[in-house]
Amino acid sequence: MYRIILLIFLAGCAHQDEWTKRDTIMQVGVTATIIGDAILTARIKDHPTVYERGPIAKQFLGRQPKTQDVYLYMGTLIVTNYLISRAMPAKWRPYWQTANMVHFGYMIYSNCQHDLC
Repeated sequence: MYRIILLIFLAGCAHQDEWTKRDTIMQVGVTATIIGDAILTARIKDHPTVYERGPIAKQFLGRQPKTQDVYLYMGTLIVTNYLISRAMPAKWRPYWQTANMVHFGYMIYSNCQHDLC
C-alpha cells in the first residue's frame, strides 16, 4: 500500500509540458558534459597526486575512484538529470540544463588543469 501511495504522489509531481526539440538538444549537451567529466574523473586513479575534490562525488567515489564506480555514478547522474529535466515546467528547463552544462563544463576545465586531459 505504501508503494502505491508513493507512486501516485510521485506521478502527480511530473509536469505535463511538452518536451521540445530544444529540450532534447540541451539535454544532449548536459549528457555530453557529464560524459566528458566521467572520462576525465576515471583518469584520477592513474595520477597518484590527484584526488577527487567534489564534496558529493568524494563521498560516493572516494579520493581515488575506480573506473567502474565513476561510470556508474555518472550514468546515474545522466538518468536522474534527464528525469528532473523532464519533470520540470518548460520555462525552467533551459535554466536547469544550462546550469548543469556550466557546472560539468567547469569540472572538465578543472580536471584539465590537473593534467587529466
